[in-house]
Amino acid sequence: MSAGTELRILGPFEIVRRGVSVPLGGTKQQALLAYLCLHANRHVPVRRLIDAMWGDAPPASARKNVQLYVSRIRKLVEGGDGITLMTVGDGYVLSVTPGQLDLDCCRRLWDRGQEYLRTGAVQQASALFHEAGQLWRGEALSGLATTVAMQAETARLEHLRISLLSDLFASQLHLGRNAEVIPDLVRLVALYPHQERLRGYLMTALWRSGQRDEALATYLNAYHLMVEDLGIQPGRHLQLLYQAILADEAREVSVEHSVWRLSSPERARVLHG
Repeated sequence: MSAGTELRILGPFEIVRRGVSVPLGGTKQQALLAYLCLHANRHVPVRRLIDAMWGDAPPASARKNVQLYVSRIRKLVEGGDGITLMTVGDGYVLSVTPGQLDLDCCRRLWDRGQEYLRTGAVQQASALFHEAGQLWRGEALSGLATTVAMQAETARLEHLRISLLSDLFASQLHLGRNAEVIPDLVRLVALYPHQERLRGYLMTALWRSGQRDEALATYLNAYHLMVEDLGIQPGRHLQLLYQAILADEAREVSVEHSVWRLSSPERARVLHG
């Protein structure tokens, strides 16, 4: 991240200037700036900003309010650190430089990790995935997801986070760090109980650490949870992993049996929206 002004959306929204948190104003003003951060260096029409802040019931003064918030935000962010908020046509562009927006830093680290992974440098890839994961300070934009548009954005960020963590744990399992990752996986499975990839990693780590019964129980918990909550059974990959562990054949199961990587087009959508 930058040593100057940092825009942080991977957790509670905040601006940090040289280590000091900057007051952000009211919720609507924060929502507008957060939405611009989500689409940094891209043109955002006024109508999309209005939708993000008020949804289907904007006030008659919505456009004027946007102009007022933009004026205040300019004073807030423009301070010689390379951040500018420009009016372009019927909309705005928040221009930031590399290292100022945590989401951008996360994407860059993830991309670099993927490049290492493609060359077989798993340890270097894992380190970059870990560094990217450390940028998350909790639920993205917590407290600002009040409209359908903002909820969709936060859901996209959560999808990104889960996919990043999946790559991280896949690389760590590949490196044999089975017992080491169990506490983090237990916590994340509790946080995302319907995410089969994370649960598959936990089953793999438990079995490899000599905790076969716990690995089987992890699957059975998923089975009952998904049937009760979603009316469906776990997917084929998780079922095959369960059967392998049940038959005590999991020492023949490579980590790829419990890793579901995103296809290139899907990963691009997660990474870049």
